[in-house]
Amino acid sequence: MRLAVPWMLLSLLVTRAGAQAAWRSGAEVELVRRAVAHRVTRDADTLLAAWQATARGVVRFTSEVDHGSGPIERVIRADELRVEVYGEAPNRSKQIIVAWRDTSFLPNRVNYHRDHLGIVANDFGGVIRLGEGEEVRDVLHPLSRAGLAHYQFAVGDTLTLASAQGRIRVVAVQVRPVDAEAAAAVGTLYLDLDRAALVRFRFVFTPASYRDPTLENITVTLENSLQENARWLPWRQSIVIRRGTPWLDLPLRTVLRADWALEDYALGVTHPTERFTGAAVAGLRRPNADSTWVGPLAGQLDRLPATDADVAAAEAEASRALGGRLLDGLPGTRLWANGVSELLHINRVQGITPEVGTRLALGRGVTIRAQGGIGTADHRVVGRFALDRQLGGVLASLVAERTVADIGTAPIISGVLNSLRTAFAGDDRGDYVLLERAQLGWRILAGATRIDVAAGGEWSWSVASGFTPLNGTSAPNPALGIGAVVVLRGVVTRRDSDGDGWSLSAEGGSGTREWLRLLLDARSKRSLGRGALQLHAMGGIGSHDLPGYRSFVLGGRATLLGVPHRALGGRRAGLVDAGWLVPIDLPTPPVSTLRRIHLPSALGPFVAAGIAGGELGVLGQATGRIEPVVGLRLELWGPLLRLEAGASLRTGHIGVTVDVHPDWWPVL
Repeated sequence: MRLAVPWMLLSLLVTRAGAQAAWRSGAEVELVRRAVAHRVTRDADTLLAAWQATARGVVRFTSEVDHGSGPIERVIRADELRVEVYGEAPNRSKQIIVAWRDTSFLPNRVNYHRDHLGIVANDFGGVIRLGEGEEVRDVLHPLSRAGLAHYQFAVGDTLTLASAQGRIRVVAVQVRPVDAEAAAAVGTLYLDLDRAALVRFRFVFTPASYRDPTLENITVTLENSLQENARWLPWRQSIVIRRGTPWLDLPLRTVLRADWALEDYALGVTHPTERFTGAAVAGLRRPNADSTWVGPLAGQLDRLPATDADVAAAEAEASRALGGRLLDGLPGTRLWANGVSELLHINRVQGITPEVGTRLALGRGVTIRAQGGIGTADHRVVGRFALDRQLGGVLASLVAERTVADIGTAPIISGVLNSLRTAFAGDDRGDYVLLERAQLGWRILAGATRIDVAAGGEWSWSVASGFTPLNGTSAPNPALGIGAVVVLRGVVTRRDSDGDGWSLSAEGGSGTREWLRLLLDARSKRSLGRGALQLHAMGGIGSHDLPGYRSFVLGGRATLLGVPHRALGGRRAGLVDAGWLVPIDLPTPPVSTLRRIHLPSALGPFVAAGIAGGELGVLGQATGRIEPVVGLRLELWGPLLRLEAGASLRTGHIGVTVDVHPDWWPVL
């Protein structure tokens, strides 16, 4: 009989545990002392000491791009494995990879550490190692004899679980190092009160634990199940490893996620004497063609557990346990930019504008970001200063900035492409206003929901075109500034790691103008036949005195392809876009590193309709008339590129665009 624990219910205990219980050394906590002793003697029972099971796992290597409303993940490569797992006293284990398949969705040259292709056996033993010791090495386990003095513990509430063979009492125990600067784990242990056995352990590491300079953080979740009402053995495991660039902070991370499930346990087995010789993870050295796999690997990804909320919760709990410290393994001081284009970009107002920024971590959850630049055409100095303080799940920010910003509610073109078009043809797709702000902001994370609130002073000024492109002409920039106002803004966002979900933003301004503005944006992706149905809906409304730089604009790229660029605009706007993408087989680009990788592409039709009302007389026309568009969308190699052709059903005008896929725009 196997008993698994409802962890969603148990996780509610953690906050109360930290708030009510005092931190004590392991020697002062009887349950912890018993748990340490249990780990020393747990394999003494000859009937249960030897066991075997089958592990099934999916390892995902993904990109994580912050789009402003939260990070969106895209799978670069996925591997699915079946592993035979054997255990025997004292703390010996062996894993044999018997089946392995992989699929690449984007160009990559990924080589996994061998231990990421198997499970964590024996709850790591006395010390914790990951990445064959190249990521984390020899961090003391909290339930080791040496861990009693290295860590502090806070005992929380007890939950009683009913099973067919009795009741199980599980206790949440938070753990943190005595010295926050030391290499250690920080998290929550869940212990079987009667057996003193480890049931679950979710934790992150202190920055001193990381041996690789590209590591931002690692989150580990180990869950055990009660086998034969006698012994807790591995059941579910998840390891999430985030990496960044140690010298430049960009809105891009890579993430390695390994999710495992164990089944088909057999206890009291007899292993051959040679079973535990050789490498700890043996078997296949590379993916093989195995006909026993059922369905495409891509279909397995949709059924994997959502880990984003667990990772965020583990990080917030660990930060609170250490007094608000940042648990970021990357260097505290490094360059900073919101995308490559921020380092050097071109628009028709500023001309060629280099900017440089730096990020400095001060400790205790405090971070400073500072950035500055100057335009070669307008000679305006622009910049940003932000002071952030992380307090558990709340991020407080003080921001002062001077920037030339586009008025659109969302990007419509990649920054690199817009700079190139502006430089060579004077075809700038932005409409700009000079903004000067000083504001206080708060960001609250509650599971998958994010709440952003900001209040402060804002000064907007109209700016004129001043850059001369290579073709000698540049379109005028509209007058959009209104002067000084006080603004309050709030955004509630609920999106998953694929970008599906919604956001609702509201703002109010008072000063030279008084206005209210609401915007709802929703996206969804659903399987339909052989392909996927992608839906996007946006609706916004503003009050009578809505300033021009807060107006809604539609037309052209990323909105209504086939309608002239930003031909529609006003105080009200709505947009609906529905596209159906079907996988197609296209040759991989003739690049040497991609010759063995088959990258997916997709093609399909789309329909869109938009409307704008409430004339402002600044940009676009508020016709109050629905503008329908039909077209074809092609997503290439991953996707890395997007090609679109759309036609207005009202005028017959056709528009064609080629750009990097929007997934990558924040980076570019």
